[in-house]
Amino acid sequence: MRRTVAVGAALTFVLALVAPSRAIAQGSPGWILWEKNMTTKAGADSVTWEPLDGFATIAECRLEGQRVFRGALDYMKSGAGKQLGPVRPDGRSAIFDVSKDGVKETLDVRLLCFPGAFDPRPKPKA
Repeated sequence: MRRTVAVGAALTFVLALVAPSRAIAQGSPGWILWEKNMTTKAGADSVTWEPLDGFATIAECRLEGQRVFRGALDYMKSGAGKQLGPVRPDGRSAIFDVSKDGVKETLDVRLLCFPGAFDPRPKPKA
């Protein structure tokens, strides 16, 4: 689990460098760009969500998602991972194989836009 978090954290760090975080701090933007990472390692799945930025319109959010994803693709192509199949038609998601310390995992990265008041993270069970 630590390696999954480490790889996901590394990708989140790269995406944070590529995506400015201007509108989240501005209050309640109309649309939030979220990064969703679905990781499979040794048959175990995990999902993490991270808000990246906020926008006035969904069109701005989607365009920024595509720009940020291109940065993630460049990072993966630099040797951090291997892309499995094409980038999905939305231009904001793909699946990668990543190895860290000889442990292989599959990482499905998606950049999604949701209305500002919506939080897609699972709620803790009471």
